[in-house]
Amino acid sequence: MKKFVFFLIFAFAASLFNAQTIDREIINNNEVFTGKIENSATINVSFKSVTVENKALEIYKVSGCSDVEGSKADFEGTITLNPEKTKKAADKLVKIYDLKLFEKGTDKHNGILTGELKVKNLSEKNQLRFEGSWENYGNTLKFPFYFNN
Repeated sequence: MKKFVFFLIFAFAASLFNAQTIDREIINNNEVFTGKIENSATINVSFKSVTVENKALEIYKVSGCSDVEGSKADFEGTITLNPEKTKKAADKLVKIYDLKLFEKGTDKHNGILTGELKVKNLSEKNQLRFEGSWENYGNTLKFPFYFNN
């Protein structure tokens, strides 16, 4: 019984620690996340600020910059824990967040990144993978994207 109680305390402490550090992990030591858009063009994304909007629900307000082959755009948005997707995930070491980033500007290459952030808890450094679709504000372009650390 003591082992079970110890395990519960440890699990709670680990989850609390993860919730407190995810904002720092999104900042990624001010390094860019790199990936692809439409499986061809390189996308680099950097987050400049992450603030906790609701600690209990793990809702974060973010801002940063995206760069697709020299076409840069500042963005703002939210990253929100999705408990249902996390519970249903095949890999129990993964937390899944909903992602919505709004690029600033009115060019045909500005739009909204919508998708998921998957955080895989590893012993040394958590893996972050952002994945979804980008659609311009005119609804004339839509591409899949991913970027990770």
